[in-house]
Amino acid sequence: MTLPRLPLALVLAFVAVSCSILPPDLARELAPTQTQYTTLQAAYQIIIDKHVDKPTSKQLIPGTLDGVEKWLQSQNVASAPVVERPDLTGSEWSDFAKLSASLDAVLSRYSTVKKDLLERAATDSMARSMNECHTYYLDPDRAKTFNKPPSPVSGIGVTINQAEPQQPIEVIDVIANTPAERAGVKKGDKIIKVNGDDVTKLTTSEVADRVRGPEGSQVTIVFDRDGTQVELTITRARFVSPLTESRPEGGGDIAYVRIKQLISSVTDDAVQALRKLQGARGVILDLRDDPGGELSVAVDVGSLFVKTGPLVYQTGRDGNKNPIDVNPRRYLGLSTPLVVLVNKNSASGSEIIAAGVRSSGSGTVMGTRTAGCVGSGQPRDLPDGGLLLVTLTKMQDAKTGEDLNGPGKGVLPDQSVEDDTKTPNVDEAIQAAVAYLHSHV
Repeated sequence: MTLPRLPLALVLAFVAVSCSILPPDLARELAPTQTQYTTLQAAYQIIIDKHVDKPTSKQLIPGTLDGVEKWLQSQNVASAPVVERPDLTGSEWSDFAKLSASLDAVLSRYSTVKKDLLERAATDSMARSMNECHTYYLDPDRAKTFNKPPSPVSGIGVTINQAEPQQPIEVIDVIANTPAERAGVKKGDKIIKVNGDDVTKLTTSEVADRVRGPEGSQVTIVFDRDGTQVELTITRARFVSPLTESRPEGGGDIAYVRIKQLISSVTDDAVQALRKLQGARGVILDLRDDPGGELSVAVDVGSLFVKTGPLVYQTGRDGNKNPIDVNPRRYLGLSTPLVVLVNKNSASGSEIIAAGVRSSGSGTVMGTRTAGCVGSGQPRDLPDGGLLLVTLTKMQDAKTGEDLNGPGKGVLPDQSVEDDTKTPNVDEAIQAAVAYLHSHV
């Protein structure tokens, strides 16, 4: 059977329709632009498509260019580098094309700038523009060690944390009888350099990896101590760092339990400590400087004191609010009053516990506002071999509904207690907690 031959005019008309091209301006509005910055483009799309806060180009691009300008200054490219700031319309890909043009202009203007380093600086700045702790960029070298179990190595004996995004890593605890204590490291010291390398832009885990090392080897660290740089060379050693501490307080009738990190068996350790102090008339749960850890452990610890209901709520990009409920099998049913101590370094899981205790009325929270670093993130591969961590959910107080994640947020204690640096041998927060518990038994 022979198919009928289509008229030539119809064939030409079909080809013309199939190959029609959108006007350039409209094409930029609808699809990603051709760019030499493929890693930056991938990060841009991931953050816009996945981040819980639904950022727009008008938020991300100015922050990116601000960071690029600071990076150029840090590289001594120019004391006052010129970075063009385009007019943005809010159109995703049209605005990205303008960002690409601004970076092209930087490369053209400053011949010493390498394209791959400029792109990494821009990607890092874009992630930082979200201004919260769970969204950040790891370049290819730093990405290799992400989420890898550490080798069995030794260290110096400190606990470190980053209190706020873009701030240096701070020593929040010096473990007794360790090289750090013997060398004179102080709580509050900020780590500036490790073995001559600037580490002020690295994450907590990355700084920890650089400080660790074989037993008997040395590491040289420069600390910022109240504006003065202190350089110490410390010999690494093996040591045991207990995750919990417990003792009687207030003359012996108050049970004090400190949890340093919410991992491993700390829930069972806390239960054992409380049972040993079961004659106490009040309980202090100290979560100061606790950076968090595993969500399941945080829920179990919170469930020791909160009988029913959610500790917090978790909200995704779709706006749906889901409760993070207690584990009823863990509830201890204590009849004594409870005080939970927190500070600016109490983060993630420790914030969930404090928020749950406060919202349920199961106890009183004392200290200073927590870190405001509570949410969940996910790593995404980037074309350069790096990783982008992006925040997928944020958490809210179960009673008030207020967001807990972000600068100036976190858990605001029921009673504010500041540590007085002029009295290093006095713990004002514990004193206030003991006085409160004695007045409420």
